[in-house]
Amino acid sequence: MDDTRTKILDVAEELIQRVGLNAMSYKHISEAVGIRKASIHHHFPKKANLVDDLLTRCHLSYGNHYGRIVAGDGDAGDKLQRLAGVFEEGLQKHQLCLVGMIGSDLNTLQATSCRILENTVRDTVAIFSIAFRQGREEGTLAFNGTAEETAFAFFSFLVGAQIAARAHGGTKMFRNATAALISGWRKS
Repeated sequence: MDDTRTKILDVAEELIQRVGLNAMSYKHISEAVGIRKASIHHHFPKKANLVDDLLTRCHLSYGNHYGRIVAGDGDAGDKLQRLAGVFEEGLQKHQLCLVGMIGSDLNTLQATSCRILENTVRDTVAIFSIAFRQGREEGTLAFNGTAEETAFAFFSFLVGAQIAARAHGGTKMFRNATAALISGWRKS
């Protein structure tokens, strides 16, 4: 991928994670990257193109990362803790979940961005559900509903807790809340 294009995506992602999609502008990006706004328009003619590429990049990179976690060693509870650790690390770095930040502006997104966002959430839930199915099969987790429903609840919790902890309690509150949730699913 073109170096300038990658820098634009990196800066746009950081800005969205910090100030939100609708507060981020090409002017902000151009100042941070040190290029003219016209150069950004060369790579991303519309903001929707930029959002689509950001979501696609997020889908691939985090999907692969989550996939490695659930395919790794350990019981299901340990895997859930490692998945939560990804969100905790983002909170520590002031890099909130891009899916959550862009998803909060869903009503202003183009149809293509909405589809990519929907696919990203669906695929993330599918990956998380592997850990829940493993926990049910190995007898280490107990939960009501299907693995997919519980995985959706867990993903939603992580996104929301990350945002709420930013406003109250920080990393410590996030870690304690996550530990409480996961321990409620663990079988003694």
